[in-house]
Amino acid sequence: MELGKSDPETQIKEKQDRYAIHSIEKALDVIEVLSARDSVSLIELAELVNQPKSSLYRIILTLEKRGFISRSDEDGKYCLGYKQLVITKNLLERSSLRNAALTDMTKLVSKYGDTVNLCVLFEQDILYVEIIEGTYALRMSDKVGSKSPFHATATGKTISSFLPEGKVKEMITAKGLPQLTPNTIIDEHALFLELNQIKEQGFALDNEEIVQGARCIAAPIFDMFGHIQGAISLSGALHRLPNEHIPAIASDLKEAGLNISRKLGYLSK
Repeated sequence: MELGKSDPETQIKEKQDRYAIHSIEKALDVIEVLSARDSVSLIELAELVNQPKSSLYRIILTLEKRGFISRSDEDGKYCLGYKQLVITKNLLERSSLRNAALTDMTKLVSKYGDTVNLCVLFEQDILYVEIIEGTYALRMSDKVGSKSPFHATATGKTISSFLPEGKVKEMITAKGLPQLTPNTIIDEHALFLELNQIKEQGFALDNEEIVQGARCIAAPIFDMFGHIQGAISLSGALHRLPNEHIPAIASDLKEAGLNISRKLGYLSK
């Protein structure tokens, strides 16, 4: 790289910072804060977003008018409005990845009776964009829209295994490798060894790395350019996904991932 020139990602970030509209950023700060809380008062909100009440109040009135936030008549506190649900519904209905995956997800649930997840990488976390719950008793805490750490989930490790090493190192620097169970991989070298194995074999295993007593198997999904787009996984109780069943389940997941990838325009080699 020539001296004084930045890489493409840095150039994009610099351009975004240069042309950002600060009033919109402030409004989005409000929405993001409210998305993480049940309700807050104006004073609490001003402290959380570090904005003066006078200018914040104008933003709140605008967001309330458009349905993005609402104010309780009982205590005067603010929470998210229903507009987010409408936008989310539209996003999910138009998601080409989700639409491409639903048939194969349903087949896997019917065959195994365990929960099937569809995930993507979002802001260095794993985001659940669709979940079809199985018929068995184990229920995970994951919901559509929830996030999980990339290093401790089968979907996260699957996606990470097809990312450039530098990108994964950036994620490790930003998020760390926190230990969630005794089985969580917390060593960078050990993680990269496993990612290399996952890329070679075409599937990943979460062996009680995020929830004890639970296991998950995942396979990759690619777009038309051969870039990693997401991952599909089957999760359930450890005793329902024993070692001897993993090869067969992994084979079904890899086939499902390939079917979904082809619907997105991917041409397998």
